[in-house]
Amino acid sequence: MEAEQAAFLAKEHLFRSPEYAWPRDPLHTWSRLWEYPYAYFHIENWLREHPARPMAVADVGSGVTFFPFQIAKLGATVICTDNDVVTERDIERASAVVESTPGAVEFRRTDGQSLPFKDAELDVIYCISVLEHVDDIASLVQEIARSLKPGALFVLTIDLDLRGDQDLGVARRIELGSTLDKYFEAGALYRALVHPGDILQSNRSLYPVTPMDGLWWNVKQHILKPLLRRKPRNRAPFHLAVEGFVMNRKK
Repeated sequence: MEAEQAAFLAKEHLFRSPEYAWPRDPLHTWSRLWEYPYAYFHIENWLREHPARPMAVADVGSGVTFFPFQIAKLGATVICTDNDVVTERDIERASAVVESTPGAVEFRRTDGQSLPFKDAELDVIYCISVLEHVDDIASLVQEIARSLKPGALFVLTIDLDLRGDQDLGVARRIELGSTLDKYFEAGALYRALVHPGDILQSNRSLYPVTPMDGLWWNVKQHILKPLLRRKPRNRAPFHLAVEGFVMNRKK
C-alpha cells in the first residue's frame, strides 16, 4: 500500500485541486494504516471467491485517495461516491491518469440523502471512517443495504468515541448495531474488531491525532454547537478506537 499511495501521489499534480479539504496522505493518518489493510484483505478474498462475474464495488464517502484504484486492480469497477463537488472533479481527473486496470474507477455524486445506485446494483460496498460523521446513521445503512445484492459484501470501519466528545459514542454505537442487524448477517467469522480495542486507539497510533485549533473550530464548538444544543468537543486530542465489520446482505 505504501507503493500504491506513493504512485498515486506522484501524479496528484495532474488531478488534485488546491481546495481539496481532506488529508492528501491518508495512509499515514492515525487509523487508516489499520483500516485500509483490513478492508483490502476482505475485499480481495471476496473477489477471489466470486470470480465468475464482473464485480461492481462502491466506495461510500470516498474522498480522493489511492485506495479505490488499488481495489480496481483486483478486476472490479469501483464507483466512488461523495457529496463533495471537488472530490467529484478530482476523482474524474485521477481516473484518467492513475492506473486501475484490469478494473476501472468511476464517480457518482450523492445528494447527501440517498446513494446514487439502483436497487441491488452492487456486489461490494466499503465505507471507511465515514459513518461516524453522518447525522442519520440508520438511513445511510438502509441505503447501503438497498444498493447491495442479496448475499453481497459490506465492509465497514468506524471510529469509536472513548471519552464523550466525538460523534459516535455509546448510544449511537448501539443504534448502529441494531440497524446493521436488520439488514446484514454478522456471524462470529464476519463481524469482529479489527484488533483488540485497547490496542487500536488514537493515542497508540504511529500517527497520533493532533489537537484541533483555529478560529473556525472555536466558533463551531463554542458558539454554533451550543446554539444547536450539541455538546462541544474537547480541545485536546480525541481518544478514539477503531472497529471493523465484515457482513453479508441478508437474502
